[in-house]
Amino acid sequence: MKQNKVIGLTGGISSGKSLVTAYLQEKGYPVIDSDKIVRDLQTSPQLLKKIGDLFPGLVDHGVLKREKLGRLVFSNEKERKKLDDLMHPLVFSSIEREIQGRQGLVFVDMPLLLETLDQQKNISYDEIWLVWLPKDKQIQRLMKRDSISRDYAQKKIDAQMSLEDKKVRADVLIDNSHDPDTTLKQVDRELKRLCDGAL
Repeated sequence: MKQNKVIGLTGGISSGKSLVTAYLQEKGYPVIDSDKIVRDLQTSPQLLKKIGDLFPGLVDHGVLKREKLGRLVFSNEKERKKLDDLMHPLVFSSIEREIQGRQGLVFVDMPLLLETLDQQKNISYDEIWLVWLPKDKQIQRLMKRDSISRDYAQKKIDAQMSLEDKKVRADVLIDNSHDPDTTLKQVDRELKRLCDGAL
């Protein structure tokens, strides 16, 4: 019998998902961070060798040139698919292991959750929450956060499923287009619903 409720938490790049995950952690809920799993995996010498073989010149003396790799995969779908094909199975296996060790409410923070749902054969989500905001605000926040041009921000956003498409597939929408307090009140409301057993 399942001992936990698994909530997938996703959003577009720079949509405010980190505000929600930080709040959940502050309240004591376990949050499995797929980006952290990726970073941890990418310190493995065996994996770095595979990345270096796939992308010559992007691993230098055992160090991954993340920014260069990011620019490459966000501007070239074929290159992004090569990286995804290598990384996704490893990431999903790690998430599965972490979920198995948890009880109660467990959140999985994954930017590409909806894009990769069909690949996650052994992960069963009870609900999927989407943190969203209008695209123009998303672009502005990303430009400011990463100090990048509008063009590069647009490429990074376009590499993911649009927030409008994600909204159709999510179970719960967290609107982050206003102030943080308004966003977190929505999170509190959903947590209360889950804790009251209305899942």
